[in-house]
Amino acid sequence: MSTDVCTYTEDEVLAYVACEMNPEAEAAMAEHLGECEGCCDQAVEFRQLDLVLPSCCKEETIRWHGFETPFGRMYVAASDDGLVRLSWRQADDDAFVHEQETRFAGRPVVRDPEALADAERQLGEYFAGERSEFDLAVDLSALSEFERSVLEGAGGLPFGTVVPYSELARRIGRPKAARAVGNALGHNPVAIVVPCHRVVRQDGTLGGYTGGLEYKEALLTIEGREDLLRAG
Repeated sequence: MSTDVCTYTEDEVLAYVACEMNPEAEAAMAEHLGECEGCCDQAVEFRQLDLVLPSCCKEETIRWHGFETPFGRMYVAASDDGLVRLSWRQADDDAFVHEQETRFAGRPVVRDPEALADAERQLGEYFAGERSEFDLAVDLSALSEFERSVLEGAGGLPFGTVVPYSELARRIGRPKAARAVGNALGHNPVAIVVPCHRVVRQDGTLGGYTGGLEYKEALLTIEGREDLLRAG
């Protein structure tokens, strides 16, 4: 190895690894790396990063958390863009994780209570009657365009307000698609935060609820709509 003081910079080593040097400079750097242990080690590190970083970018992490609520143990999961799942109908933590691994195949699914602490707090405030709207981003990108339009429409319904399925269909520009709207609401992956429980039948009765009708009743009770329970 040469004992001469190295005059190459870290940026030049990085340019070599990234194949951004002209042929003459590249040849000189290749020769230098055979003589300079420090630059050679840097080149190896840069090359390893160059190989790993693209796969890290592709595999966006799904983060999840479970916590206790009046509905039992509730689970939330989120991408970098917002909530992708909220559920209280899972048998246990492993079942929820398995669902996310299946739904988001190829992405790491990791438990991260800190990242989802705000979701836990806001849901706790809602159940305690201290919050009437959520300040939580949701990520509906995994859904179809029609499903997104339905859930975005439902997301705009204020606390304590209810509309019939047919009215929500009209609001999203699909007046003849009331049944399809109901089906889309039944597949809502982020219930409560996207309040599909605020959509009812034309006659004022509750209609269905995938999470269980008793939970729809409980949510409407929180929002002061016991009149609907009597009507149903």
